[in-house]
Amino acid sequence: MMKRILGAMAIALAATVFGTFSAAAALLGPTKPYLSQADSPFFPFAGFTYFHLETFEDHFFNVPGVTASAPACVTSVCFGPAIHDSVDADDGVIDGSGLLGDSMFSSSGNILFTFNAGILGALPTAAGIVWTDGGGTVTFEAFDALGASLGTITGCIPNGSVSGETAEDCFHGVTNSGGISAIRISNPAGLEVDHLQYGLRSETPNGNDVPVPEPATLALLGIGLLGLGAARRKRQAA
Repeated sequence: MMKRILGAMAIALAATVFGTFSAAAALLGPTKPYLSQADSPFFPFAGFTYFHLETFEDHFFNVPGVTASAPACVTSVCFGPAIHDSVDADDGVIDGSGLLGDSMFSSSGNILFTFNAGILGALPTAAGIVWTDGGGTVTFEAFDALGASLGTITGCIPNGSVSGETAEDCFHGVTNSGGISAIRISNPAGLEVDHLQYGLRSETPNGNDVPVPEPATLALLGIGLLGLGAARRKRQAA
């Protein structure tokens, strides 16, 4: 009887530990300044089955397999050529200004990007967005394949200006081996974002998707396995 109990305990603990390995999520950021695609934690975008980066520099939102909640529009379409707060390097030079690049704007201060597995072939396992302008507390949230929240990130602090400075631009991202159905970024008013990026990893990176189990969990697993071994030795001795 005791052997069966200890065996069940060891199996349950092992399932907990290795379940953590197989379906773990990690929120990334906020990190700044994000001045070019080289500042992405996914750069150079290797090890992906697919990877898409939307810079809006063609003045369209046209990367495949993703939609944005309304109201949101590309800044050059919303405002013409005068108002932009792009990632710094998108105008060809890193000079502290994003006024000559393009980006996406939401007057509601809230954009939900939803991924379509039917178009992409599979949901992305890595995704991110760069906040470039807006007011108030910035919040990033990601959702798993079933639509459950993977958590939120705050901490990106606006500088109070809308004249295109890029030192405040912050990257927010997520990795989840079980798939990412959507990401949301918001602040109270006048949200502007850039460099939407998402991909399906074809290999497991070091550190991002596979966290080490807590020491207490490993200790419990060890106790269960030791107990199972002791029970077996006792039975053999009898």
